[in-house]
Amino acid sequence: MRQLLPLLILLSVSCFAYGQKVLQIEKFGSPKTEKIEMGTLLTYQVNDDDIWSEGYIRDLRIDQNIIEFDDRFVKLDNITALRYERNWPRQIGTQLALFGLAWSGYALIGTLTDGNPDTNYQWSDAAVTGAAAGIGFSLPLFIGDRTVKLGKRKRLRMLDLRF
Repeated sequence: MRQLLPLLILLSVSCFAYGQKVLQIEKFGSPKTEKIEMGTLLTYQVNDDDIWSEGYIRDLRIDQNIIEFDDRFVKLDNITALRYERNWPRQIGTQLALFGLAWSGYALIGTLTDGNPDTNYQWSDAAVTGAAAGIGFSLPLFIGDRTVKLGKRKRLRMLDLRF
């Protein structure tokens, strides 16, 4: 009875486990992969056109090798490049802008409270604030997107992880 009870618990819990269908970007010679799940906004280029299309992945038809979007179907072999946004430039840019604002705030509070004329708010404090805010706001503009070209070194593959 002691051995049967854990087996019954394991079987009852396993019926709630589920698999999923994912797109996977594989790089030749590397075990690391990037997974793209259903419901993700995918920006892609078809057959080396200059036009980038985007859509939310509704379903993956693995037997036909087709990605189903809200308004169209795209064959997986026709996709030649993917583009997606990076999150870290926006986060670091916000932190840099807040650093510049804090620098000016502490310099202003120090000027108002210490009474020492040698430690007044100076142009160098404004320059640090302006430089940090300028770099912080321009960082996502320059390093915002990442483009993955599919071909010899990288490929896109569908996986069905359902049982």
